[in-house]
Amino acid sequence: MKNTAVTDELIIGDAVSLVNEGMAVTLLVKGRSMLPFIFGGHDSVILTKPVNISVGDVVLARIDGRRYVLHRVMEVTPDRVVLMGDGNIRGQEVCRPEDVLARTDEVVGEDGKHRRLDTPRQRRRARIWRALLPVRRWILAVYKRTVIRNIDIQ
Repeated sequence: MKNTAVTDELIIGDAVSLVNEGMAVTLLVKGRSMLPFIFGGHDSVILTKPVNISVGDVVLARIDGRRYVLHRVMEVTPDRVVLMGDGNIRGQEVCRPEDVLARTDEVVGEDGKHRRLDTPRQRRRARIWRALLPVRRWILAVYKRTVIRNIDIQ
C-alpha cells in the first residue's frame, strides 16, 4: 500500500477548489496570528467565495505564490491587498487581489458555537483592536498569560 502524506497545501488547495465551486468549507485553523479573535487548534472557520473584499474582512490568501495565511484585510487597492494577523504586532503581507482565495465571516468554536465576524459589533471590536496596534504587544502578553494560559494553541 502506498503511503501518501496529506499536506496543508493539499488540504487548502482542495478547500479552495470547493469554495470556487460555490461551496462553503469548514477548515480548522492553526497558529496564533489571529488571536484574540480566532484560536489556532480550537477554532474552525467557514470559508466562502471572496466577493467585494474590503478593509476589516478576514480572508485566506496565498502569499508570494507559496504559503497561505488567514489574516485581516488592512488595505485594498485595485492591484494589491495588504493583510495583517490580529495577533501580530508588526509585519504585513501583500498580495494581488486574485490571490485572495476565500473569505470567512464565521468562526466555529470547539463547543460547536458559531461566531459571526461580520456583525457591526465584531467589526467595531476589530477596528478598536487595530487602533491599539502601538500597545498590542503588552495587551497580547497579558492576554496570553491570563486568559489563554492553559489553552494549547497550535
